[in-house]
Order: sequence, then structure tokens, then C-alpha cells
Amino acid sequence: MTNPSATRTARESDLPALRTIVRAALVHDCDAEHVLDLLWTQTSANPQLRILAEADGEPVGLALAAIRPATASAPTTGHTDLLAVHPRVQGRGIGRALLARSEGLLASAGADQLMIRGRPPYYAWPGIDIRYTRAVCLAESSGYTRGPEGLNMSVDLRTAPLATADDEARLAAEGVTVRRLAPADEIPFLAWMTQWGGSWDGEAARALTYDPPRGHVAVREGADGPAYVGFACHGVNRRSWFGPMGTESSERGLGVGTVLLRRCLADQRAAGLDEAEIGWTAPIHFYARGVDARLGRVFWTYSKGL
Repeated sequence: MTNPSATRTARESDLPALRTIVRAALVHDCDAEHVLDLLWTQTSANPQLRILAEADGEPVGLALAAIRPATASAPTTGHTDLLAVHPRVQGRGIGRALLARSEGLLASAGADQLMIRGRPPYYAWPGIDIRYTRAVCLAESSGYTRGPEGLNMSVDLRTAPLATADDEARLAAEGVTVRRLAPADEIPFLAWMTQWGGSWDGEAARALTYDPPRGHVAVREGADGPAYVGFACHGVNRRSWFGPMGTESSERGLGVGTVLLRRCLADQRAAGLDEAEIGWTAPIHFYARGVDARLGRVFWTYSKGL
């Protein structure tokens, strides 16, 4: 290998080779090619942030980066969304060269801080799966500071309790209808979603782009007409992942969230999946009780000031 740190901008014609790399490197992600396609699409406005590493003229690694504009609470942030090196050449400085080029390009694009962390609403994962030990070592030896961890839970769709008919009948008697999100919901639903903050409205908007939409809503009839009181989405970015979901505080305790969760998981089971992954989990007890979910993957997030 004559030049392990040669990097250049990746092109569309490189995608077959890049798919081979991620299949080999992302051993804990069976949908690695889909992850590549998802993140590749999100860099279309800044193709210079698609980075390929070559050794002896052959593609051996890649990095995909993106800029997240400043908000009222955060500065302009550069994200390294994906970094993968073929296992046969790992440990030879290729990952470090890719990360260095990613950092340089992001700094030139105006980033005030760098992150190795999910970039909603298009994230593929919360951060670095800690089982990718080389990636963790690279981040920590490159000056990144470890931040909050993300926990995922897994659900065995073959055995999980997903029936909802009785609970839906009970909710209907109390004035709450649970149904699939529909294209006609787009304007009022997305207006309602803005109350949740963060990126949930963007993720929910993506749920509406599928046919049928990958989401369900709870609607309460009131004096002023129907009002959304809960929602849940699945497969927004990754086909087997569930989330986000939320229920109005006034409706909690009725079982609305459990029905929404089970309906989404039932969709995933009907699509042929045996397992679903609940991403970036917070209410662990809720998911464990509602669908026998179990703690699974652990992700570490990283940041670095410029």
C-alpha cells in the first residue's frame, strides 16, 4: 500500500465500491448499504463533504459529513455522519486521514464546533456504537469529548404483544380515535408537531413521504373539532427503527402511547421484520412493559470545539 492517506471527493460512480466497504465494516448494521444511501442523499447540497480514501488506487474508506446551521441554542455545527474503513486495511491511519479531511472541510464551511453524533432529522444512529472499538479510539485520540450516551432497545416482533383492538375500543368510548396518519393530515398535523420542539416535526414529515405513511395518530373529538393528542412513527430513516413518538400530557395514563407503539410495530412485522429497534430511548420502563422491549445497543456521542 503506497499511500494510505490519499483522499479525494467521492463521486456517484464510487457508490458500488463504497457499498462494499460499508458492508464489510459496519458488521453491527445489517442495513449498512441503506445507511450509506440515506446519508449520501443528505449530502447532495455539499458534495465536497463526501470523502473517499484510496490505497494503491482502490477505494478503502469513506466519510460523509454535513453542516448543521446555527440555531438560537447551538452554533454552526459540523457533523461527521459516517466514517468506515474496510477491515483489511484498518489500523493503518486511513480512518484518521478521513476524519482530518472531514474536520478541515467542515471548518472551512464555517463550523464552530464538530460532532460525531446523530444529525436529526436524518440521523442513522445517535452516535458511535461502542462495539465499533476502533471508531471510539479514533474519536477519543482526536480530541473529541464524550457526551451523553444514547440507548436503543430491541423488540422481538415474533413474540411481542401487539394486539390493540380492545384498547382501541376502550379509547373510542372515551372519545379518542387511533388511526393511521394520512396524506390529508399533512398541514394540520405538521403544524401541531411544532410544539414538540427539536427535530420531531422533521422526522414526522418524513413519515408522510411513504405510501402508506409510516405513522399513526390519536385524535380526540372536541367542541372545536378533532384535535391530535398523540403520534408515533416508524421507519423514518431506517426501516427497522421505531420513533419518534409523543402523547399530550393531558392524555397520559389512558394507554394512548401503548396503542400507537403497538400499531407501528405491527406495521413493521407485517413488512417482514422479525426485530425492531427503538432508537434513542428515554422511557425504558414504558417500552419494556408495553412490548417486552430489551436494552440493546449503546452509543456514545462526541463533540470538539474549533
